[in-house]
Amino acid sequence: MGEVFISHSARGDAFAMDVLQKIEQELAAKGHTPLVDQSAIPPGQEWRAEVVDWLARCDAAVVLLNEKALKSSWVRREVNILMWRRALGAPLLVIPVLLGSLGTGAVKEAGLEELRPVQFARIRPGAEQDAHELAHLVLERFSELPDEAVGDDPMSEWLGQLSLCLEEARAVPHRLAKAAKALEIEDKHLPAITTGHDGCLFLAHQFLVAPPARMARALGILAPSLSDQTISRLVGALTATWVNEEAARSVLPPPGSSPRAMTLLLNAQFPETARDYVRRATCCDHMGYEVRSTGTLPLGEDRVGERVRSWEDAVWQLFFDAESEDERWLPNDLETQTHYLHIDERRPPDEDFADAVGLLHGLFSWLIVLVTTGTQIPDARVQERFGNAKLLEPLLTVTEEQTARLRNRKLAKLPQRLTGTY
Repeated sequence: MGEVFISHSARGDAFAMDVLQKIEQELAAKGHTPLVDQSAIPPGQEWRAEVVDWLARCDAAVVLLNEKALKSSWVRREVNILMWRRALGAPLLVIPVLLGSLGTGAVKEAGLEELRPVQFARIRPGAEQDAHELAHLVLERFSELPDEAVGDDPMSEWLGQLSLCLEEARAVPHRLAKAAKALEIEDKHLPAITTGHDGCLFLAHQFLVAPPARMARALGILAPSLSDQTISRLVGALTATWVNEEAARSVLPPPGSSPRAMTLLLNAQFPETARDYVRRATCCDHMGYEVRSTGTLPLGEDRVGERVRSWEDAVWQLFFDAESEDERWLPNDLETQTHYLHIDERRPPDEDFADAVGLLHGLFSWLIVLVTTGTQIPDARVQERFGNAKLLEPLLTVTEEQTARLRNRKLAKLPQRLTGTY
């Protein structure tokens, strides 16, 4: 039995509401706990604290898709968190449900294409729409629900580490409460955060989606009640959270699959930005993911070949410490780790660059190539030349990137600022 989050935009849609209620009832009858937010989200409120908590801890999720849901930014963000967890290896069952005459094409057009590889629950086209039958189809899928969630995926580990760090502040509960308010968590949750058994884990869940300015304020409030080592651990875990979670989700291979000639384009100008994107995507997992940087401009006429040879050498040296030809062999546990080669030539990539990346993938098909393009994105001709490249969106602005650099440097100096030495 488990907790089942239901993502929906059913208000005002009688059939969608009927399906929602019947799924709730059948889940409860089977001993599951449905997690449903029936209330409207106030304008301007980015996240409701309960929803974030549910998304981070649920064992399964049902996504009800009607026309309204396909247009909902809330549903889109909920789906992104769920699929992010799956991409990181969480044993999370996600069941998208098509309501009415909606088809998978409409799901793709709405920007929820990542749901398409998942098996949809739907009434066959042309048949009468029956809420009871649709709810039954959903419940049939719950034979796939694990008896017990493992909880050892990178996101769960990251949240658990945050919770442990926050536990240190329990000796000064008013700081926990003040930090929660800085994250704009409703007052009704404050007693549970300061005294509840899982209060610090609830607070950790809020850091998953907190806007960077709020995160920095909350961390600054907590810092005086924490040791220097704990502050450093929190800073290390949180500085990459400024990266948009939807863009971060795109940095990962699809759930359950290995990367295959995967290229990512990031319109950033600083190398540390690329590392932040990977750290955000992987929840700072240093065991399952590795990122290394290189970048050399070709000097001769063979602009493609020179790049490929340079990058090939970099792959062997940076990932496998292979300095000579004799040392160049791949370990038998290669697939236990995902490898990112960040390439930064301090200028926008051209067609020769794109051709060289294609040849590099021919040598190392398992390698994810992350290209920082500078503040400008490559034109359509160059993007087409890459073939399978994914442009990370939403695009960065110069202000966002520079503000993040400055904020992260200040956060790293928190212990010194508390003692007045910085």
